[in-house]
Amino acid sequence: KIKKEVQKEVSEVLVETEKEGIVVKADSLGSLEALVGLLKAEGIKIKRTSIGDINKKDIMEAKSAKEELDKVILGFNVKIVEKEKSVKLITHEVIYRIIDEYKGWIESEKKRLESKDLENLIVPCRAQILRGCVFRQSNPAVVGVMILGGKLKNNTPLMKEDGSKLSKVESMQLEGKFIPEAEKGKEVAIALKGITVGRQIDENDILYSDVPEEDFVKLKELKKYLNSEEIEILKEIALIKRKQNPLWGV
Repeated sequence: KIKKEVQKEVSEVLVETEKEGIVVKADSLGSLEALVGLLKAEGIKIKRTSIGDINKKDIMEAKSAKEELDKVILGFNVKIVEKEKSVKLITHEVIYRIIDEYKGWIESEKKRLESKDLENLIVPCRAQILRGCVFRQSNPAVVGVMILGGKLKNNTPLMKEDGSKLSKVESMQLEGKFIPEAEKGKEVAIALKGITVGRQIDENDILYSDVPEEDFVKLKELKKYLNSEEIEILKEIALIKRKQNPLWGV
């Protein structure tokens, strides 16, 4: 028991070098050093290490990480005594399996988090008001539109080709049913508060999603999740915005 406590103290002194990172556990000092060496070679930051089974202290340490991807405990040849839903636990009796599983989890988790970020952004969309499809002129205006490209979601702010701002999409209907979003090729009825047909908008007008500059910057970072047409629409939106502000989105 005394030997194990000494090993634990030595392990924490030897390999705890980062303020942020993951938690690493192993059954002995030698195996801990081997695992840590491989992780560092992969550029993986380590916040804390120790010898022994995964316990409540380890869980609390991992749970306190600022970054979601750091809420991880890797364990070599150890048991899991304590669990927590918000903490990812990866254990194995083969060190390379631990690293392979961890790298695979990181990749899939990054995609999940990025996709989640995308859901909260105003995405690129181009639509056209259909002729003969003005269902209400105002309070709110209700018009039929064809989605020409991208995706239109409820609460999306709209603008015209000249950059003049309209209101947000209050609601959207397809074949009499309310829907949260519509993709290319769909003909839907949208409600716009504070807009009057014949004043701010007319039949055949082309409308774009009024993407905020902050969202535009994030969309550029996440463009691998956009198709080629959505990227082109995003470029069109940027050109419209830069007529008023040449540095918009730069």
